[in-house]
Amino acid sequence: KQWYQRRVRGGRGGRGGRYPAQPRRSDYRVKVSGLPPSGSWQDIKDHLREAGDVYYSEVYGNGTGIAEFAREKDMEYAIKNLDNTKFRSHEGETSYVTIVEDHSGGGSKRSRSRSPRRSRSR
Repeated sequence: KQWYQRRVRGGRGGRGGRYPAQPRRSDYRVKVSGLPPSGSWQDIKDHLREAGDVYYSEVYGNGTGIAEFAREKDMEYAIKNLDNTKFRSHEGETSYVTIVEDHSGGGSKRSRSRSPRRSRSR
């Protein structure tokens, strides 16, 4: 169970310290569309590495995914130069992917209200 918790939280273990490392997140986020079925988050990171430091990536089951960059200029480079380029998964499947800026949230801009919920008593 402890190994599972480390994997879910994003840590790798073995770094010393009591708690596993959290994945770094940012506000410089792109949406990647047109991924082949075998495309993984690691494949997205590999494909976008040319643009700069990818802090975080995730794949959804519908052929799309997201990636978050360390710097805005890295995100802009990816959109300008890696949009409509050939993507290759770790299993060798290829497709042409679309890369656009994603404004749907994530990264450090996320915040949750700390105010208590009001009860709906009558």
